[in-house]
Amino acid sequence: MNGSVIRNLSLSSVMLIVASGCASPEVAKETVIADTQRPVLIIKPVEYKKEVKPISVPTSTSTATSKSKVIDGKASYYANMFQGRKTANGQIFDQGKLTAAHRTLPFGTKVKVTNINNHKSVIVTINDRGPFIRGRIIDLSSSAFKAIGNPRTGILNVTMEILK
Repeated sequence: MNGSVIRNLSLSSVMLIVASGCASPEVAKETVIADTQRPVLIIKPVEYKKEVKPISVPTSTSTATSKSKVIDGKASYYANMFQGRKTANGQIFDQGKLTAAHRTLPFGTKVKVTNINNHKSVIVTINDRGPFIRGRIIDLSSSAFKAIGNPRTGILNVTMEILK
């Protein structure tokens, strides 16, 4: 009988301890904050594996000479996440400026980009490297893209004429 009494007492004391822990009036004040940012893939120019040779830029300053090189292709524009970051030539990127990225043209090169569909054009300065997506020839700043097309389209068919 002593064994069953001791067992009942120990069982009831354990239940009392567990129940007293559940009856605590304090509420946990820690709240879990969900991370709502989506992961972003950043492709750096140094990761581009294909060796690219620079294009020779004509010395002529006129826009309509037979020496200027014209390239057809697709243009896209920079995402807002690059605003305020350094470009490949060391400048701080600004969506409001008429700048662009090209894989091989020298920094400071002026390029006339014309939308094939509506014939609007804009003159931009190369200050970064890119685009690193197959089929695209130039990445424009947001303001340059808006000058020649609707940013909702994301990609435009353009002609790119190297000025100087």
